[in-house]
Amino acid sequence: MNVTEELRSVTRTRKLLNAMLWLIVLGAIFYSLMTSTPLVSAHSHWAWSGWALGALTDAAFILSISADAVLSRHGISSGRWPTAFRWVTGLASLFLNTWSSVAERDWVGVAIHAIAPAILICAAEVAPIYRRKFRDLETALNALVTEEKVTQLVTPKRVTRNKKESVVTVTPLVTAPVTGPLVTAEEKEVTKEGLSVAKQGIRDAYLEGLSATEAAKKVGKSRPYVSKVYKEIREGLGLTA
Repeated sequence: MNVTEELRSVTRTRKLLNAMLWLIVLGAIFYSLMTSTPLVSAHSHWAWSGWALGALTDAAFILSISADAVLSRHGISSGRWPTAFRWVTGLASLFLNTWSSVAERDWVGVAIHAIAPAILICAAEVAPIYRRKFRDLETALNALVTEEKVTQLVTPKRVTRNKKESVVTVTPLVTAPVTGPLVTAEEKEVTKEGLSVAKQGIRDAYLEGLSATEAAKKVGKSRPYVSKVYKEIREGLGLTA
């Protein structure tokens, strides 16, 4: 599996999911305003204000969806009160959409006008779950991509120069997977990932978030050497100014 491509695919799907959610919300709000306005106007002293209650209900629902979108990106569950708030606004929208049909005992009309609010309520409940799951998946894939890039950055390279064509070819010293440690021409022990034991230790320390000083103590190398490798990693990852 190409981890980078998989991460891009997951990110695209998450963005599509978010766009579809807002399409559902906007469609349901538009339909709700058309359905609820006549009902509210008929029971209001100011007939022209019939749209206001529907707009207020829908604005409250948008507030809930927007807040949850931010919290979900950081893996935070909104809790009971926000859930209750979503349900109150959703049920209010359901009432405004269906009561005219209920009063007329038009059960087909009730079913038809209940579809948009029901979809809206379900979308509001399932969207936070999807967002948190996608966030966790993207976090895991980002970690794998970072590990892959760091491994490539610290893997020893062999430089081949073609003087006639002025071409420089850079290839890893180890190009095929191995089942255990091996010894290179320079008599340095190399792991199955093509790294020296020291560099693999530095790579692991970097991924663990250790400082250069801590990494130097862990792998038994000088701090200047570890700092140099850390600098190369950061430059390769584009983390330096």
